[in-house]
Amino acid sequence: MQEYPRYLYRAPFLVPGNGPVIVDGAVLTENGLVVAVGSYAELKDVDAQVEDYEHHVITPSLVNCHAHLELSYLADLSGDCPSPGDMAGWIRKLLSARAAHDDVAAQNDASLMALARLYAGGCRAVVDIGNREESALIGGGFKTEVLFFLELLGLCGESEEAALSALAGIDADVRCTAHAPYSTGPALIRALKKRAGAALFPMHVAESAQEIEFLRTGSGPFAAFLGERGVSVASFVPPGMGVVRYLDSLGVVDNHTLCVHAVHLEDEEIALLAARGAAVCLCPGSNRFMGVGTAPVQKMFAHDIPLVLGTDSLASNPHMSLWREMQVLREDHPNISPEAVFAMASVNGARLLGIEGRIGTIAPGVSSSLLAVRCPAKKEAELFEFLTSVGTDISLEWLE
Repeated sequence: MQEYPRYLYRAPFLVPGNGPVIVDGAVLTENGLVVAVGSYAELKDVDAQVEDYEHHVITPSLVNCHAHLELSYLADLSGDCPSPGDMAGWIRKLLSARAAHDDVAAQNDASLMALARLYAGGCRAVVDIGNREESALIGGGFKTEVLFFLELLGLCGESEEAALSALAGIDADVRCTAHAPYSTGPALIRALKKRAGAALFPMHVAESAQEIEFLRTGSGPFAAFLGERGVSVASFVPPGMGVVRYLDSLGVVDNHTLCVHAVHLEDEEIALLAARGAAVCLCPGSNRFMGVGTAPVQKMFAHDIPLVLGTDSLASNPHMSLWREMQVLREDHPNISPEAVFAMASVNGARLLGIEGRIGTIAPGVSSSLLAVRCPAKKEAELFEFLTSVGTDISLEWLE
């Protein structure tokens, strides 16, 4: 077993993630774990090698709660801005690009490069959504933990029946989830939620106005797109209501449900999410690129809905950086406190995934994979303002 020396890392500020900022803070590590956290004055006499990080802040690692590593080879799509809000049109282009690219080795290399980008940006865990079972192997042995979900689609008729049949043959160890209410039928959504049980159940929810139109009326751009794909749209009975109310009518909204995007929600649906204990993963960078609007974050925050952050894929977001997500969120919602935004990218995500005992906070017993972020802040009041607005100009190194 590899032995790690004892290190005492010191910085002008230390962000525990589960308590107040420590000024002139220090963290003691040994054998890959945090041993003690406190002020340097409290820990300076311990027997350890001191590493002084002047002009830095020590923070927990970050957690990305929504990504599609499998789509990384389609990064060129994020260089071509879609028509604002035209989700159906963008998906059409994405599927066309996928069909034209059959180099599996190159696809896997792109996925690993994207994962490396996340790690270089301080991300220690990521919820990854893919359409191929073999994508579960992406990141095996990598320092950034990958929580992979196989995403199933099948709206109605033969497509839903085929997906249900396929689901029955998938190994029980494979995490499965539904794509979105406009692409996954009610029987399939229920079956997937039942399979998930008390585990996390992430799902794209209310990302675009086109989605809401289709679920309310059964018409619009999504109806045309699905018809092009051979889906018997006429056999789909539109629920005639908003997405969250529809999913709740299926009995799948609870404290294990993670609604991704959640841009187009009614006030009563926000209250419903809060009542059910569901969480929301915000993807502000992808939403901005797609032109689908901004999520009602202030209202969600006021209802104490657990909020986390995700980058989505390189196909819909040229910046696979949680620092950039924090920056965009602050720009879109300046009334949300920077402390709350940083928590969305760190401890909130770790708590959602049940790994806060290992990462996402700085406390005795957690992993010593921590971040030293170069920071010009001279006062505690400036600290989170900088961390949540620096974006892709971030400069950091891992403390491991």
